[in-house]
Amino acid sequence: MEGEKDVLIVEDSPAQAEYLRRILSKYGYSSFVALNGKEALEILKEHNPKAIISDVIMPELNGFQLCQLVRQNEKTKDIIFIILTSLSDPKDIVEGIKVGADGFIVKPYEENYLISTLQYLLSLKELRKAGIIEPSIEFTLFSKRYRLNNSQIQILNLLLSIYEKKYEESLEIKELKNTIDKLSKEITKIKEQENEYDILIEGIPTPIIVIKKDNEEIISVNSYALSFFNMKKEEIIGKKITDLLSLSPFYLSKFKALLILNHENKSFNIKGKLPSEKEEFEIIATHIIYKETPSLQLVIKKN
Repeated sequence: MEGEKDVLIVEDSPAQAEYLRRILSKYGYSSFVALNGKEALEILKEHNPKAIISDVIMPELNGFQLCQLVRQNEKTKDIIFIILTSLSDPKDIVEGIKVGADGFIVKPYEENYLISTLQYLLSLKELRKAGIIEPSIEFTLFSKRYRLNNSQIQILNLLLSIYEKKYEESLEIKELKNTIDKLSKEITKIKEQENEYDILIEGIPTPIIVIKKDNEEIISVNSYALSFFNMKKEEIIGKKITDLLSLSPFYLSKFKALLILNHENKSFNIKGKLPSEKEEFEIIATHIIYKETPSLQLVIKKN
């Protein structure tokens, strides 16, 4: 039997499916392709991908229906599910959240945004495995009650910013905008940010650092990392992680090996500590592509 792969692509257009497959391959992800929802369900009987990226409009079984069936199956319920949408109807957002989608990719999409979203959602899954709980918010919309986790809150805010200009006079958008205004104190103001990946990691409630593999320099951090090290962004960017953390000889050699070897999208655990402290904390290291640069994402699991 063919080995397990990272992503299941569900797209009824062979040309679009191949385009997406090539993007994923460029960034180290292997993939299956299904031309409709029923083919996807057959593949899932034999295989267990890390994520599913599905178009919405398909014959026989659309993307929302497929997502709902995936969530109802004990074997597949925890697979990351990303919906491809043209945003033709604002209620697509609510429907996607209702069936349990983890993320949205707006068509036509930039490959950097697609990969950033996929990496972010896979990172959240690793954090859940490590026992880090995501915050959530409940709200009422169109007379229905919804609960959003941290990633879905950001999805909602990001999509509404796209809708704002196109549907300014729409009643549905006015109601959605009012909801966002009520939540504004509880979510990150991602509209002011410029980089997709930085937007996404900003909402994860634990320190995250991204370093370049070729020279070990820190090239991105979230605000939780700045607070953890009590430093400003301009003070930490350009430094090496070994300037900030002490690693034992064993974990230092393991860290150096991670910089040299290509483990695609796997995660590895190392340990480190602040120079002024004795107790070590866990660091989850994941190989990612950041702004087209091979990098390591380091997530610090605080005690």
